[in-house]
This record gives sequence, structure tokens and C-alpha cells, in this order.
Amino acid sequence: MSREIKIGLLTLIVLVTMIWGYTFLKGRNLLTASNELFTTYEDVTDLNVSSPVLVNGYKIGTVTKIKLNPNDVKKMDVYYLIDSDYKIPKNAIANLKSLGFVSGKGIFLDFTKECNGSDCAGNGDEIKGGNIGLLGAMLGDSDVSEYGTELTKSVGAIISNIGKEGETGAINETFRQLEMTTRNLNHLTQSTNTLIAQSSQNLKKTIDNMASVSAALAKSNQKIEGLLANIDKITGDIAKSNVGNTISKTNETLDASKGAITELKTTLNSANAALTDLSGVLTKVQKGDGSMAKLMNDKKLYENMEATTKNLNLLLQDLRLNPKRYAHFSLFGKKQKEFTLPENDPAVIDK
Repeated sequence: MSREIKIGLLTLIVLVTMIWGYTFLKGRNLLTASNELFTTYEDVTDLNVSSPVLVNGYKIGTVTKIKLNPNDVKKMDVYYLIDSDYKIPKNAIANLKSLGFVSGKGIFLDFTKECNGSDCAGNGDEIKGGNIGLLGAMLGDSDVSEYGTELTKSVGAIISNIGKEGETGAINETFRQLEMTTRNLNHLTQSTNTLIAQSSQNLKKTIDNMASVSAALAKSNQKIEGLLANIDKITGDIAKSNVGNTISKTNETLDASKGAITELKTTLNSANAALTDLSGVLTKVQKGDGSMAKLMNDKKLYENMEATTKNLNLLLQDLRLNPKRYAHFSLFGKKQKEFTLPENDPAVIDK
């Protein structure tokens, strides 16, 4: 055999092996006879090409293609190959069923007995489809109902015992506290309603009094506006007046008065000192000490002293009657009027 023939045969074998391997991976075994069946489903979530077709958990076929139903685009046609050794009846049910949490879905064929003759599904026939959920796939249809009943009873028992005395746990304690809080709120609401009912009359009187006050204020609004206008006018007049200048003049007058009073005080102190000295002299005269005692019998000296005393009395009387002649002040800085000799002046009359 020539080299060229060997290469050609090897190439042919490789091609055949590749084609067979590809079709095998696609779910079709070229070395085994099989029938292609299809089923229409409304939802094929988690079902993929090459997903298994099983009977009682044993794989007898593979999904080959999934496409839209030509008559209803909301449905999907699923095609799968079944080994021809298995006789599948036409009334079998092809249920979509979960293979696990991460394994996707497969097609589980459900039938009661094998077919015979014309009752068997042939190549291209349609098998009626169904769908079994995850819980049904894990427990079975009969177990789901029983499990649901038991679960309902258990949940009901747990709920009925939540918060009962003697039950431990944070949830039970929380429900007991919540129940106590609800009772306290109910008691507080009743107390509040009672208090409101008892105070309703007083509230009504208060509201009536407020309405009366509001009405009185409304009636006195014109008087209040007039009062505010007068206050505004007085404020404006004060702002326009030269208050600062008046205050300055008042301060100057007070300062001048303070100086005059100081001078008068000095004068009185001097007079007091003179009278004190005079009293000492008179005491010495009475005792006969010094030259003054010797002059006591001098008539001229007596007359001079008498005249001095009289003049001093006249000075003090004039100071009492005419203080403006010696000291004057004005709060508003007015000029002091010139002194006018009063009528019946004792000094003038004595002369």
C-alpha cells in the first residue's frame, strides 16, 4: 500500500472520529439508532442544549436544540433524542424538573408502562410537557402537600406560643415587653380622654375669654394706632431737638453752681473763724486780760464795736434776704438779672 493511500485513510479516520465526537458531544450517537421527539414549554429557564432526558433518574437521551414555537412566540419547542431501545408511549409526560441548586434542569419522562406497536412515540412525535418546581423535585408531589401541612402546623404553634410566660428567648421577651407597652399606652389614652373630657369646659371658657380679648383689642385698635402715632411724634420731636446742647449747658450751670457753693462755704468758714476769734477776745476781755480789758471803759471803742456788730447783723440779714447778690446759678445757662434794691431794706432804713 502506497504512502498516499495510508495518508488518505488516516485522514478519513480522523474526520470520521471528529464528526462522531462532535455529534456525541451534541447528544447524538451515530453508532446507535435513536428517535427525535419534541415538547413545547412556556418557560425553559435553566434548560440547555445537552441537558439530560431521564426516566426514573436514568439518562436515556439528550436535548439537541431549543427554538421558538412558530405558532406562538411566547412558547419554546425543545427537541431531544431518545435511544430507540426505549419504548416511550405517546401519552407520556415530559416534565421539566430541577437537577439541583446548581445543575440546571432536565426532562423527566413519566409514564405508567411501556408501549406496544402504534402506541409508541415515533421519530418527530410531540410529547406533552409539564413543569415541576424545586420543592416538588426535592420532596415529590405527595410529600410537598404533607410537608406544607406540617410546616403550617409548626409555624402556627410557634406563633401562638410567642410571648407567653415561661417562654425563653429574646423574641418572647420582646413580645412580652411590647404587650406591656401596648397596655400602658391604652391606659394612658384612657386617662388622656378622661382629662380632656374634664377640662373641656375650662378650655371652652378660655377660648371664649381669648375671643373676648381679641374683640376688645379690635375695638381699641384705633386708640392704639393714635397712641402709637403720638409716641412716634414725640420721638421725632426729641430727635429734632438739640438735646445734647441742652445737656451740655445744664452741666456747665451745675459746675458754676458747684463753684458758687464752694465759695459760699469758704465765706461761711471765714466768718465762723472770725466769730471764734471774737469769742476768744471777748473771753479775755471778760477776764481782764490784755489791752482790750483796759479799753472796756472807752466809750468810743464801745460805739465802734456796737457799730461793727450792727453791720455784721445787717450783712447776715442781707445775705439771707438777697442771696443772689453773693451767689447765682442757672440750670439752663440764662444770664442772671441785675440786682435790684428791695423795698424796705433794713440797711437803708437804719441809715
